[in-house]
Amino acid sequence: MSNAAASTDYGTVRLERRGPIAILTLNRPDRLNAYTPEMGEDLVRSFRETANDPTVAAVILTAEGRAFCAGADRACLAGERGASGLLLGEELFIQGFASELRDHPKLTIAAFNGTAVGIGVTMSLCLDLRLAADSAVFKTNFAELSLMPGFGSTALLPQRLGLSRAKKLLLCEGLMDAHAAVQAGLIDEVCEASQLLARAIELGMASARLPRDAVTGIKRALNVGSDLGFHAALSHEAKNRLR
Repeated sequence: MSNAAASTDYGTVRLERRGPIAILTLNRPDRLNAYTPEMGEDLVRSFRETANDPTVAAVILTAEGRAFCAGADRACLAGERGASGLLLGEELFIQGFASELRDHPKLTIAAFNGTAVGIGVTMSLCLDLRLAADSAVFKTNFAELSLMPGFGSTALLPQRLGLSRAKKLLLCEGLMDAHAAVQAGLIDEVCEASQLLARAIELGMASARLPRDAVTGIKRALNVGSDLGFHAALSHEAKNRLR
């Protein structure tokens, strides 16, 4: 992989290309990367750009600073409009991007460099893989804020954790460290913080060495099978042969 990197600054998200790997970095470190409508709009633009770029084989989502995402920005939760003039929830990322994000044609990887709260957790469920630094902490505070979890997480969390564990996480004990999260199935691997991005890039490069159409087709088939069950998977496989 070339050491050369091209970077695009969307404002709250930085897009960097390292060979066939695109790295999206949440970039509000002074606010612990708290989510705003503008960040949502920037995420939509950057994920769409990577989806449409034939040179990109895998996408990593991580963050600048000591936190991954501290949940929704408190000012936005209080009803303040962002710089774009949008109220929280009016942006496409929350309103209707979850399916498009899950159907992204490339391998997508969340690399949790630090604490993830609320939407910082649920947005990652639409990605393919989740890695975390050993210092990462996960908090789901939706019930505390009287908010409904989004991004299809009321289906995706039970798929990953089981129904009882999902209820326990959302309704009782909404806090997990990285090691508990990997044991529960919320994330896939725990890494030393210094090795987190390198490990995510390693997985992305493994996918990059495979035929792109095969990656896209098999990923789509796995999602169909997971969502609709065995018989739907059989039908989809028969209708979507790779050769």
